[in-house]
Amino acid sequence: MRKLIFILPLLALLASCEEGEPIANTPPQTQISIEEINLVGDNRLNSVVRLSWYGTDKDGYVIGYEVSLDEQTWTFTTTQDSTFRFDIPAGQDSVDINLFVRALDNDSLRDPSPAELVIPLKNTPPVSTIEKDVQTTGTSIGVATYRWNATDSDGDQTITEAEIRFNNGAWYPIPPNQKLLTFVLDPNVSTGPTTAEVYFANDDNPQAATIDGLEAGGSNTLYLRTKDIANSYSDVDTADAVTLVLPTSDILVISGQSSTVASTYQTALNNIGLNYDFLDYGINGGELQPAFWNPTVNHILKQYDKLFIHADAQVFQNQATGQTGPLLALMGIAVQEYTDMGKKLFVTTSFGTLSDLSGISGTYPMTDVVRSSGLVRVYPDSTTYSLFDTAAYPLLQSTNVLVGITPIIKTADAENFYRTELTPLSGWQGDNLVGVRRRYQGNISQVFFSMELWRFNKVPGDLENLMDQIFNTDFDW
Repeated sequence: MRKLIFILPLLALLASCEEGEPIANTPPQTQISIEEINLVGDNRLNSVVRLSWYGTDKDGYVIGYEVSLDEQTWTFTTTQDSTFRFDIPAGQDSVDINLFVRALDNDSLRDPSPAELVIPLKNTPPVSTIEKDVQTTGTSIGVATYRWNATDSDGDQTITEAEIRFNNGAWYPIPPNQKLLTFVLDPNVSTGPTTAEVYFANDDNPQAATIDGLEAGGSNTLYLRTKDIANSYSDVDTADAVTLVLPTSDILVISGQSSTVASTYQTALNNIGLNYDFLDYGINGGELQPAFWNPTVNHILKQYDKLFIHADAQVFQNQATGQTGPLLALMGIAVQEYTDMGKKLFVTTSFGTLSDLSGISGTYPMTDVVRSSGLVRVYPDSTTYSLFDTAAYPLLQSTNVLVGITPIIKTADAENFYRTELTPLSGWQGDNLVGVRRRYQGNISQVFFSMELWRFNKVPGDLENLMDQIFNTDFDW
């Protein structure tokens, strides 16, 4: 009986249709999950919106959807949701976007009345940030470097302009894609209001226009803001203040060692009457080292005619890039550019037989260190001697037994300068060259020792005499 009740309605339905009469296919129906968005003013959505939709078909099935913003151009998709990033017209703060969706069934029929949603959008201003953890801080000799970033929830590509200024100076436009900026003070103004050249990234040449508002010898604060296509500005971000001073001498001393070692060299320089500027990159594990050796140190070095570096094999880490290496390697690019200009360089350092010389070989007048098993010692009665005028270049001796002396192999364009009397132990073999020098257009321009000269203090005044000869005679051209 239940089976008969089920069949009778079906028979009645079939009887009502004449033989050969087709049943028309009906198009699908479409709905957007949200029927309307009633938001006004600041409550409007930003330009990134996630929406979903669905479709039904009484006599078939839905194979996909077509989406349009104008009911003229349609884009097919099989998905039922998507995240849209809408463009707000340039110069407008808000806009209403019409979104249309229509289902497509298995017989290629489209919903003749697409689902429609009006999406009220409001532009979101960009957010600008100066990276304070890598900016130049404290007191810097004529150079300051900053890195910045900006984002916009409407899409970073909507950021059209960026501007900076120092103190109360004028806003200075920069391209939004130039995120690393270096400023070099006007060398002709030592105090008071001044300007600076502007360098992008690692460019060798400055921008045509200088930036104003800086104070030579005073505190300087950088400000940043960006603007998007709707002419909305970000909040102004503020860097930490930095004091910028000009060089006071044509000699720069860079220390990569302890304050005790640094004072030894400073005393020698003072005793021979040299004025110099001093940068301490070795104190407290190198905490005062710049985040960006290139370009910051490149520009600092270019302000000087003579450079004295004392360091050792200690390894430091660059806080911006994570690069690790001894001071001479981290400074390698800056020193190479400096010496390529024919300026003068004096280095005293030390290595280990396992030292990584990346960034050192060739940049300085050496290609490698002597790598041998065993070890060597230098005793107090040993002498380190010049291969040139011994009246001008003193013999050097230590008051203690020294280990860790590592002779070097010079570059082809360098000349042997100093050798030392070594005592080899445990099968050590190799040359005893510990001092080399280079010339530029016939003049001595680079002096390099692979031993720490402050340790050779047996005869008072020898270190001073050597430094006097190099700085006041060899480099006097």
